[in-house]
Amino acid sequence: MKVTKTVEARFDGVYCGYGALEITDSDGSEIKIKMTNQDWKTLSEAVARKVGSIERDDRIAFEKAVEEEVEKRQKFEESEIGDLL
Repeated sequence: MKVTKTVEARFDGVYCGYGALEITDSDGSEIKIKMTNQDWKTLSEAVARKVGSIERDDRIAFEKAVEEEVEKRQKFEESEIGDLL
C-alpha cells in the first residue's frame, strides 16, 4: 500500500543544493527533496511553463489597464473640448 502525505507550507526561501532541493517555510520548517539531474530538468521545465503563464497574465492585465486609461483620458479630453465649444 502506498501512503501519501500532503504537507502545506508557505514559501519563504529555496536552496538548490547539489543533490537536493531545500525549501524553507515561513515558520522556519524545511523540506528537502532529493533530486537527480533529470529531476532538475523536469522541475526547470515546469517552473518555466508556470513563469511564462504568469508573465502572459501580467502582460494581458497591464495592456487592459493601459487601454482603460487611454479611453478614460480620451473621454476626458473630448469633454474638455466640448466645454470649450
